[in-house]
Amino acid sequence: MPTALPVSAYVVLGLLSRQDGATPYQLDQRIRQSIGYFWVFPRSQLYAEAGRLVRRGLVVEHQEEGGRHRRTLSLTDEGRRELCRWLAAPTRAITEIHDEGLLRLYFQPQACDADAPGDADTVDAISRLAAEQIQAHEGQLAEYRQLVTSGLLPAGSPQRATVEVGLRFERMMIGFWHEIAASPADLLGEGAEEA
Repeated sequence: MPTALPVSAYVVLGLLSRQDGATPYQLDQRIRQSIGYFWVFPRSQLYAEAGRLVRRGLVVEHQEEGGRHRRTLSLTDEGRRELCRWLAAPTRAITEIHDEGLLRLYFQPQACDADAPGDADTVDAISRLAAEQIQAHEGQLAEYRQLVTSGLLPAGSPQRATVEVGLRFERMMIGFWHEIAASPADLLGEGAEEA
């Protein structure tokens, strides 16, 4: 039985199943316009993963004879079977949140140096952070809404469902940050240091 592939490999296989004969650059653009909204995938990882998949025989690479000598990538039959195996297999993966705003909120009461700010300064910092985060999440919500109204993602499609999760997440985060903005001093109460 072949060694399990990293999830990043399935990103490349999945993209090629939707856009066969794509260049790595085209795949990168596709990521930015689709799964990039919920899955961080650096360009360098895309190029490295594509090379590994070619070596494993799951993807084939073609190079143009003339012109810019572009490389195009296509799924092999084995690559398509591997993608289908992965899609059919059960998963226990949970959502990982990498949110810098939440990280900054978590560390707010921490002293940065010997002249640490007082509670009033911390409340002001939390208020500013909340306002910034509300604005950022409202911007992302607007982007998701634009995707929905663009007609590119048909209602009821799996792709539209992933954007719906994004809409719900952004609404939840906006609500969360509004709660923080309404009473930032409450975060400095008893037990704030214990978490």
